[in-house]
Amino acid sequence: MTIDDYVRENQQQFINLLANFVSQKSLSQTGEGIQTTVKFLKELLEQFIHAKVEIIETAGNPIIIATLSPEKDNEYLFYGHYDVQLPGKLAEWKVKPFKLTQRDGRLYGRGTGDNKGQLVAQICGFYVYQQLYGELPFTARILIEGEEEIGSPHLLQTVRALKDPYLNNLSAVFVMDGSMSQSGDHVLRLGNRGVLSFRLGVRTNESALHSGNFGNVSKNAAVELMRVLNKLINPLTGQCRIKEFYKEVVEPSSQEREWLSSLPSPYNIPAPIYKDKFDYYYRLMFQPSMTINGLSSGYEGDGVKTIIPGKATAIIDCRLVANQTCDEVIKLINNTLKAELNEEQIQIKYLVKLDPVKIAASNPLIPRLVSTITEATGKALIEPVMPGSVPNYIWKDIIGIPPFTIPLANYDQHNHAPNENITIDAFLDGIKIITYLCRNLNSK
Repeated sequence: MTIDDYVRENQQQFINLLANFVSQKSLSQTGEGIQTTVKFLKELLEQFIHAKVEIIETAGNPIIIATLSPEKDNEYLFYGHYDVQLPGKLAEWKVKPFKLTQRDGRLYGRGTGDNKGQLVAQICGFYVYQQLYGELPFTARILIEGEEEIGSPHLLQTVRALKDPYLNNLSAVFVMDGSMSQSGDHVLRLGNRGVLSFRLGVRTNESALHSGNFGNVSKNAAVELMRVLNKLINPLTGQCRIKEFYKEVVEPSSQEREWLSSLPSPYNIPAPIYKDKFDYYYRLMFQPSMTINGLSSGYEGDGVKTIIPGKATAIIDCRLVANQTCDEVIKLINNTLKAELNEEQIQIKYLVKLDPVKIAASNPLIPRLVSTITEATGKALIEPVMPGSVPNYIWKDIIGIPPFTIPLANYDQHNHAPNENITIDAFLDGIKIITYLCRNLNSK
């Protein structure tokens, strides 16, 4: 029996596994359902694919390490996460977020796209290989964390502690997260942008002031915040005003430009500011950004309240590209706002730090991975950089292995939003990709 036939014949069994997983809430922001989810996964990994499972306690949520086919010559790491985002407003969901619902060729529920559907596809892919071919031709380490949705605050220190017992003989890591191309084609991503998030606060008074009594004579926190933001971001172009911010940016190579030219043209992009297809991908993959995520100050209710705000806050993120580091950008920001910080006019709290990663275009595994995805699904695109941010720097900088991202969810999965979903075709394709990958990773 072929891989494709076996996956199709057993698809309901695989969907049922996902349904059971989705019913586990696993909310890292609140802690709800974390322990029951860990128990569920441990039993699934042990009973379904006969893995040896270790539960690693951290200062936050546990990390799961599962091993298949130990003591083979080659070892590869497969990364995923079991935690999910909060469901948000239930009224905006057309299904119950923690009950898998099949509708119009899609599987709906929180985590179906990010990352429970992709994680179950991995596990089912190992199962299919075992059923058709027996023991894996390499040792697989499956690392599943429970804090990805809150910035993986304990992953780095845990990986450092796990390096010697579990992670010191690895050849590469495969990250099944994110979305495939807008065209519906599967992609291989060779890197990702980093992210630095921070909260910028201005306080001019302990409370709001009457605008008639104090207008023109007292500082306005909202205006002061705008002045400070103007030192960081050009409001006309949206570009960062710190010149050194772009100093380390490296232009795409000829091979990377060729890969970009093969990507589909973007469409339905809200309020576009790019020039053409190349500029679209260039901005997303090879240019850093500084983005205001939110602003808060003063009265925001109905009607009128004539006040001068006493405090104002902005949340900002920087998406970083290869050769930039969060620590260096922090220095640039602090130096730009040195006067305000020294005079305690502003407060900055850095919230998330993930450095960028990019694999060399000459890496010898790339052709094999492209061939594997093509064999499983019919086509494979290469994206030199994932525009989003994942903690892949940990694998490259701490473990010393290249991370390859192979997203298994559809582009319109609505992750982090109401009505999150994964198409049945994407789910089954993901299982096939993992099965073919197991078959093709039989040598270095």
